[in-house]
Amino acid sequence: MGLALRIVDTPPINRIALKILKDRAFKPYQLPLEEALERQTEVLKEKFRRMENTEIGKKIGINSRAKLEELPITDYELYEPFFNNPSPSAFMYSVEEYMRVRTSGTAGREKWFMIPKRKIRNLWQTGLSGVVAIFHDGEKVNLECGCNFYVNVAPRPFIGGSVLSLGGGKTPFFNLVPNFNLSYKEKVQYFINNYEKINGAVLLASSLISEIIPAIRKPIKLKGLAILDTPIGEIYRDEITRFAGTIPKAGYGSTETGFCAVPSVQHPLGFFFDWRRGIAQFVPVKRERAEELISIDEVTVGEIYKLVYTDLESELTKYDTKDSFKCIAKGDDVLGIESPIFKFHARMEKTISLQNFTRISEEELLTVFRNAMVPFIDFTARVEVERGMEYLAIYIELTGDRTAADLQETIHKELYKEDADYRGLVDFFGYMPVKVHVVPRGTFMRYLQEKGVTIPKVARVNMDDKDFKKLLNQ
Repeated sequence: MGLALRIVDTPPINRIALKILKDRAFKPYQLPLEEALERQTEVLKEKFRRMENTEIGKKIGINSRAKLEELPITDYELYEPFFNNPSPSAFMYSVEEYMRVRTSGTAGREKWFMIPKRKIRNLWQTGLSGVVAIFHDGEKVNLECGCNFYVNVAPRPFIGGSVLSLGGGKTPFFNLVPNFNLSYKEKVQYFINNYEKINGAVLLASSLISEIIPAIRKPIKLKGLAILDTPIGEIYRDEITRFAGTIPKAGYGSTETGFCAVPSVQHPLGFFFDWRRGIAQFVPVKRERAEELISIDEVTVGEIYKLVYTDLESELTKYDTKDSFKCIAKGDDVLGIESPIFKFHARMEKTISLQNFTRISEEELLTVFRNAMVPFIDFTARVEVERGMEYLAIYIELTGDRTAADLQETIHKELYKEDADYRGLVDFFGYMPVKVHVVPRGTFMRYLQEKGVTIPKVARVNMDDKDFKKLLNQ
């Protein structure tokens, strides 16, 4: 947040500063795309100079003359030893200048990142532009000094709470509410109890659909709204708009990338990347090959891409995010930018992601079934949404006589015991995110026979919708 946090807390000065902020919020993104890419190249050279003699830099193959296109695509496994056992020789800056931030891992394994504090401070630049975009109704920015801006993100050590805590959770322009150290449930209840005093909000669409809308039971009037779970927001967009009195927007961020994108105003639930945060490269999903990595100025509207991200402020370089996006437009005419607009599409890895809190793999499910002595022939698992909440829906064929209700409880207890992120999800949201459906005997055999596969194997995680319909029709 920088200068903004140091402004004297005097209302007249703050009002003037807010006007300047609103006038300048999108100036950095109104550069011609070619010029933005050139500036990124210069910053990248400085990053490579800093990393040249570090252990992480050597592991990736970075030197002061390195070119981004010549470096390999990396993943968490490359950085994990350095993040879990940090040493001064591994990083660009002294270890004391980093913050440890946690994210959810596959199969219940926690993942920790070392993120420079200067990067977290700079995320406020993107964050403030994002707030202005959230309050933009297409004609004007409705953000005023004293507005109450509700934010419901997980506390430290997750990235959202880490960013808020570093800034002290305070701004001179608006009031961040509620206290960011409150639990998820307490924050939801705060919204229900104080919605008439809330002017803008950032929260999960699932929170609105499953808890807030049923509790308030009448339309309210927000000046701005952003949601964190775009797929659910897409499903319930009309209902959310009628309730909130404003069209929901969405940005993009992750533990790896930080808040690296700003909501589009012209294209609801779309966003554009902040070129100051990092370099976005893309792999076309339809023809995924490492050699087909393309630049942001080469994307095509309507195509789906996996994001490979090079952070300009941390060690992560050509990092495979395993997130995919659809390019929905070239530019935002309201904001006067030409950068491509994207919308979140899906995770690319073969796991079930629930509320962005936990990812459950086929391997983990097999372990759960074995430990819980579930006598199955085969199964497939997918995400299903009910009143805005995501559920792990398991369609299973059994060899025994156990009921769906019994299996549901057993699987839930086993996941809760063994998977730390699943346990965090349950404790955070206060619901049982497992639904079991027992299919008739012979279902999977008939499905494979009809499919005519050479090697009879069921897609046990995220089965294609067309194949899933065929399975249910057996």
